[in-house]
Amino acid sequence: MARTMLSCFSRLDYIKPLLILNERFSSTFDPTEGQNQYIVHNDEGERALFELCGNRPVVLIAPETQGLSARLAFKVTQAGGIILGSAPGAVKIASDKARLLELLAGKGVPCSPFAVVYDQTTIKEAALSWGFPLVVKPSCGTGGERSNLLNNDIELDEFLTSKKADLRGLIIQPFIKGFPASLSILVTGSGKAYLVSVNEQKIALSERDDGKSASFRYIGGKTGLSEEDYAAYGGTSLEYLQGLSQTVVDAIPGLMGYVGIDLIMTTKGPQVLEVNPRITTPLAFLGKFAAWNIAEALMEACLFDKLPSDSAVPKIDFTLEGLSC
Repeated sequence: MARTMLSCFSRLDYIKPLLILNERFSSTFDPTEGQNQYIVHNDEGERALFELCGNRPVVLIAPETQGLSARLAFKVTQAGGIILGSAPGAVKIASDKARLLELLAGKGVPCSPFAVVYDQTTIKEAALSWGFPLVVKPSCGTGGERSNLLNNDIELDEFLTSKKADLRGLIIQPFIKGFPASLSILVTGSGKAYLVSVNEQKIALSERDDGKSASFRYIGGKTGLSEEDYAAYGGTSLEYLQGLSQTVVDAIPGLMGYVGIDLIMTTKGPQVLEVNPRITTPLAFLGKFAAWNIAEALMEACLFDKLPSDSAVPKIDFTLEGLSC
């Protein structure tokens, strides 16, 4: 994602981008490419933000895990940086799935049911109420990390007695059958949402032995889906998904820039699972292959409240291995 954004900004003749990069990822980038890079050690990151981000546009690329993206957004605003993306408060809300789903459901957004896990009793009560299969996952996480699919009482008991059963910060939901998808949207400074692309999400389940719960893993997807591509799952129109995008944005004050909405297409309509307040993997691939410049569109939306007039999206079938960083 960082490589794509750096490349897109570098193609603009009025921008001189600077990549502030944690040393753990420095080997991914070729220093001979001529693009400006500033490598920081873990204990230097905050100082670098304050020295380099003051009064400058900043694009943050970081996961929501353990509140990292929200903390970085707050530090950038403290340093006087101009975030080309969501405000710290919006990032904090979106990063907490339990808080997010409760908020969205209260605004009329169709969401999957959920319960916050407090102890083993919570999970057992959910099994009795919803039945199997069930999904247990972190309230704050990304990429399917620590997510588990429980199909029966045997897997439930194995999960509760395993090392996975650190029940702090988890939510539980019924497993929803359907078509895993995401919406890539662009949000202006005044909160206007623009649906850039509907994407397929390819989710893999880890291999397991009998009695062992499976875990989810995001492995890739496809951009630029048309209504025909998911017609078997409720026939949801692009117009409806555009309206759904705007409803989600209206529900979370401060969302701006690129945002991803994960959902399941079902025969009863889409069910929203989570909101990613940042550039996502499908957008990173679009940045590599689309005829328009996603960096330029981001700046115009955030700084000038302007939506793109032409943002044709190619169909790209991708895997995570195709995106190096």
